[in-house]
Amino acid sequence: MFTPLRVKLLVVTCAALFMAMLDNLVLGVALPSIQKSFHAGLSDLEWFTNAYTLAFAVLLIPFSMLGERIGRKKIFLAGVVLFTLGSAFSGMSHHSLQLIFSRALQGVGGAAIVPLSLTLVNTAFPEKMRAAAMGIWSGISGLGLSVGPLVGGLILEGAPWQLIFWVNVPVGILALIFGLSWLPESKGEAKPMNPLSIILLGAGMFGIIFGLQRSNTDGWSSPNVMGSIFGGFIVLFLYYMWERTRKRQLIQFHFFKNGRYSTLIIAGFLMNAGIFGSIFLLTLFLQMAQGYTALEAGVREMAWTGCTMVAAPIAGLLVARFGTKTILSIGLLFQAIGLMGFVVLISRLGTDFSFGYLAPFMVAAGTGMGLSFTPLAHGILSAVPEDASGEASGISNATRELGGVFGIAICTLIFESGKKITSPEAFSNHMLPSLLAGAGFIALALGFVMVLFRSTLKKQKLAEAKKFVKGV
Repeated sequence: MFTPLRVKLLVVTCAALFMAMLDNLVLGVALPSIQKSFHAGLSDLEWFTNAYTLAFAVLLIPFSMLGERIGRKKIFLAGVVLFTLGSAFSGMSHHSLQLIFSRALQGVGGAAIVPLSLTLVNTAFPEKMRAAAMGIWSGISGLGLSVGPLVGGLILEGAPWQLIFWVNVPVGILALIFGLSWLPESKGEAKPMNPLSIILLGAGMFGIIFGLQRSNTDGWSSPNVMGSIFGGFIVLFLYYMWERTRKRQLIQFHFFKNGRYSTLIIAGFLMNAGIFGSIFLLTLFLQMAQGYTALEAGVREMAWTGCTMVAAPIAGLLVARFGTKTILSIGLLFQAIGLMGFVVLISRLGTDFSFGYLAPFMVAAGTGMGLSFTPLAHGILSAVPEDASGEASGISNATRELGGVFGIAICTLIFESGKKITSPEAFSNHMLPSLLAGAGFIALALGFVMVLFRSTLKKQKLAEAKKFVKGV
């Protein structure tokens, strides 16, 4: 039952979550204004975005662990404070370096808000109601991430770019005030926080994500890119070897022996790779190939994002009735249909078609995203003990964030290969193989879910049968 206390918890956690997810993409439409204001170079513009993403992705798992040990409410609210301060400092920035550091501070706060908001929701609701509650959480998460460009465009229509950051400040202050009294405190397994483990894990994640982000600027053959990516993998391997020698590990590797858990982690990575790599290019398509302004493109993308917001809470109810595998498979199938619909439409009509032709495929993809977010979150957390939900939330969000960065890098690499893009028609032709790659990632995720889930269920039934025979 959604009691007043649980509703209050959802309001606080989802308000902070929306604020953090919004700032993943809201800055994009403001970059030209900021460049003019600061006389910033291309490298500065990249770091305005990358500073947030790097801090956010690298610290997701450490903050999740810290919440389990110190207290989920404490770390969540600390994240709200840091994010709010980062937003205020961003709005007050007068030069590029100040904005870069302020965006990094926002990313640090976001890394505490996102996983711990999910953990707080998971622990506050009984098992029968968790899927529905996570549906609301997933809908707000998807909405915040997706409407960033629209919100930025609306603000910039009649206000300076600084307002993009200042709108977060009252939300953060209210979330902190009400969170102090409305949120219950809870903890998970109190693990020792080994500094070397945290350093190795963070450095490895940083190297991989930094290399992927720089790949389309410096080129994949650049020593900086390849050195960063391979160095990141080497450091993560060293982290794994170091953790194997410890009795109490930062990440419990035995969870990955659970087929349900590992399958959903892989599916989340692949889904984000496919869908966010494609969204990135479709946003550019609306503006660069069809001539819409940033605001006009953002409004049209609501056909996608609005469906995500509506479908995610519904998915929570459906998961409780039909199960994780069924709803996730349907969601992934809808996303694949949407992306393949884009491919067919653009291959046949190029750029000469109205938005009405594109809208049905956006609806399909957006609905599929909404139907996928909830079973992914619910399935992963239900596959581990409740006192490990913070760890599972951190790993899930980190791998999905990594998947999104990976997908954008790969789809952009495919898009930029070949001849120089000199016209809208050339843009659409270059985009087709990238969309096919995105659809391929989604199809691969669907295959993992269909095949590995079936194998896991057979093993579970076999184990239950053995227990029954032993009992007899």
